[in-house]
Amino acid sequence: MSTNVLAPLGGLVKVAGDGRSVTVVATHGSCDDGPAVDVLETGGSVVLSASVVGAKDGACTSELGGEKVTVKLGQPVGNRILLDASTGRPVPFSKGPQTSPSWS
Repeated sequence: MSTNVLAPLGGLVKVAGDGRSVTVVATHGSCDDGPAVDVLETGGSVVLSASVVGAKDGACTSELGGEKVTVKLGQPVGNRILLDASTGRPVPFSKGPQTSPSWS
C-alpha cells in the first residue's frame, strides 16, 4: 500500500525505444519499502505521481534514496509532455539514482 503523500521525482532516466514505457528516479526514505509511481495519461500529457510504499512509524534516519522505476504506458509518449504530479512541472532529465547524506 502506498502513502497518500506525493513525492517529487528525481528525474527521467529513459524512454523506451517504442515510447510505451518510461524509467524515472523515484525517491524514498530509509523507513519504507520503496517507491511507487502511478500514471495518468491524457492526450497532451503523461502525469507521473510518485509515493512510497510501506511507510513505517517510529524513529527514522533522514537519509533519502533514489530508485529507478519503470512505468508502462497505455500509449507511446510521442509528443506528450511528462509532468511530475508533486511539482506540476515537467520531469527533468537525470543520470540515475542519487542519495542525499544522512544528517542524523
